[in-house]
Amino acid sequence: MERRSRPAYHQLPERGILVFESHHSSSFSMPPERRTFHKLCWVPVGHGSLEYGQSRVTLARDELIFVPAEATHRFVDDHSAPMTLVMAYFSDEVVQQSSPLTALLAELKKKFRDPFPQVKLNIYRRSGVRDSFKRMLAEQLRHDAESTAMLHAGLLELLVHFLRGDPTGKSAVPSREQAFEGSLEYIDDLFHTPIRVKDLADMCGISSRRYSDIFKQRTGKTVVQYLNQKRVSYAQERLRETGQIMYAAVAAGFSDATHFYRVFKRSTGVTPGQYVESSVEAKAKETAAAN
Repeated sequence: MERRSRPAYHQLPERGILVFESHHSSSFSMPPERRTFHKLCWVPVGHGSLEYGQSRVTLARDELIFVPAEATHRFVDDHSAPMTLVMAYFSDEVVQQSSPLTALLAELKKKFRDPFPQVKLNIYRRSGVRDSFKRMLAEQLRHDAESTAMLHAGLLELLVHFLRGDPTGKSAVPSREQAFEGSLEYIDDLFHTPIRVKDLADMCGISSRRYSDIFKQRTGKTVVQYLNQKRVSYAQERLRETGQIMYAAVAAGFSDATHFYRVFKRSTGVTPGQYVESSVEAKAKETAAAN
């Protein structure tokens, strides 16, 4: 792994997105620079600061910082713990060609008033950012329409993680509390996949029993009850849209039909079939009333 003592000066490729890792040595030094593209930077290792004019922003592990195009700045390492920066460069042309990217950048500017917006990543967001960068680093080695699309998708993912991260200016939160909040976000986003209490507890660095106790105190439900509520609610949406019971069950994360029927009936008071029938009747009444 190459440790840099000076910054690398890259040019954007034709497709307008570039991802790379910069591993700083203890002697790393960077003069102020101003680039024509935006930078989204993750700090997975070390700490330091970003300086601009007479001001500076401190940087620590698992933080994301956005550097807008044309902003003069430089990175300065704490030489006792030099940083590794994983960065996505992207041009204004890329943003202008994508309405989702345009919307996300507008939301970023609206949400953050600082010249260099910055967030702290919880354990779930950190994992998502790491995976997005890994995929983008692999995809940029290819030069086809599919890889370009994947780079755009990765950039969208990174900006979503940024907007859902915790602003670094907010009051300090204990790391275990951050980890627990991250586990809740993990459930909310991935409830349709297999989730074990042990995996959630491991994310927080505590025992399964301790995690279950904290979860019940925070949510008023057990992990299983919380998961089932999420899954049943999602299954109801799919049933209203498609009327297909097994499709709804699998899409919501239920791998066993009998278990799905039992949980659905316990949660809603009706079977999935009865729910479909009532949805069809309600839709027919709405259509008749509209006509």
